[in-house]
Amino acid sequence: FFFLMIRRPPRSTQSRSSAASDVYKRQQQDLISPLEEVKTQNVAGIFDTLKIATIGNVDAGKSTLTGVLSKGMPDDGRGCARQRVFNYSHEVENGRTSSIAYEIMGFDDAGNQIIPEHFNANKNKYWADITPRSSKIVSLIDLCGHEKYLKTTIYGLAGLEPDYAMIIVAANMGISKMTREHLGIALALKIPFFVVVTKIDLCPENIYKETMGKLMQILKLQSVNRKPILVNTQKEIETAAQLLPSDRICPIYCVSSVSNVGIPELVKFISLLDRRITVTPQELNQPAEYHISDNFLVTGVGIVLNGVMKSGTIKVNDVLLLGPDSTGSFKPVQIKSIHINRVPTSVAVAGQCVCFSIRATKKDAVNRQDLRKGMCLIDPKLKPQAVWEFEAQITVLHHASTLKVGYQAMVHSGVIRQNATLMEVKEDKSLMRSQDRGLVRFRFMYSPEYLKEGEIILMREGRTKIIGEITNVFT
Repeated sequence: FFFLMIRRPPRSTQSRSSAASDVYKRQQQDLISPLEEVKTQNVAGIFDTLKIATIGNVDAGKSTLTGVLSKGMPDDGRGCARQRVFNYSHEVENGRTSSIAYEIMGFDDAGNQIIPEHFNANKNKYWADITPRSSKIVSLIDLCGHEKYLKTTIYGLAGLEPDYAMIIVAANMGISKMTREHLGIALALKIPFFVVVTKIDLCPENIYKETMGKLMQILKLQSVNRKPILVNTQKEIETAAQLLPSDRICPIYCVSSVSNVGIPELVKFISLLDRRITVTPQELNQPAEYHISDNFLVTGVGIVLNGVMKSGTIKVNDVLLLGPDSTGSFKPVQIKSIHINRVPTSVAVAGQCVCFSIRATKKDAVNRQDLRKGMCLIDPKLKPQAVWEFEAQITVLHHASTLKVGYQAMVHSGVIRQNATLMEVKEDKSLMRSQDRGLVRFRFMYSPEYLKEGEIILMREGRTKIIGEITNVFT
């Protein structure tokens, strides 16, 4: 019996073990190779891109600060810095941002900012000068401050998925209604944030102290729960950059875009920040999903899409499904070219802001008129289906009266922005009031969308604010 228990292993055991080891190594190599290819293709610092959204009240100096940080030149006090950031002529005329603008900051291995010797107003040439010399790129997303364009600001925060939010507060204007609104959106989307107090050279001492006192008071509220830290020294800068992703602190920087006071410390802090969302080799091998935030018709190129890679890897000549359109259909399209930070590349991965040039693969052409908010590029393996109705667990943060069946509001979820109607309030409830939580069912009013369980939704209608998470979808 003992002899039977001690059986000699078969001769082929060693060979089978060696073969299994070879298979494991090949599997690991298959996982790593896309990441290595991305790093090889993105030699110009494209891979390590950090996204920071600038938010705050109108006239707080968001665009001016974005221009000063990205160009490395102080403002002249008459708006020269913000004119380098604006997209449209009417923004230059009235000095207010009405669209989403992008700028970049490049850093070398030592954390020093890359500034071209000669300024070039052409963004393509300016970015092409910075990117090849940078080992790290910080993308500054300049969002709108006026209440009229709040939906654009929510769209940028929810759809572009910034790593951090930079809340701009003008020292001479104090904490306004829109500052609180933007702070609430950042909290709802769980985006770590820090505060930059601008225009300290224009502000009287008593107003400055009043603004800082009110800011400290808001950050210590139970609903915000952040420890305010007024950053001055190098050690404080390093500590703030390390602890910011923990959502326990809120660094505060006091700067002047004209006199350049506090700007070097802010630049150093930004250079030390790390990406909040890191990409693993396993995530690169998931089916590709790309959410479209904007589209353009470029002469000689065709339709160009701008958006964020949610998962997977996309290469030139890949065929993906574009949709859903107004009828809920998806069309196959082919990737013609890829640009990241205005630099051409051959591969894009999860977490990156990417531009794709596309063309139709069949006789039915893709027209720009067919594109709308909320569309995606999706790997055919996922077999995507458009959704008309969804259930969500929501919290009513504020409502003047009650929510009941038939209530309509604008739904924000990623790049989706569409009105929806309340169809049913579950859990034996017929009405919902402020601070109530419950499971509800909504239906989109105009066209189906591509939604998945677990996604965050924001709803806003007037002063009404609702936040929730999707628990179920219905095609």
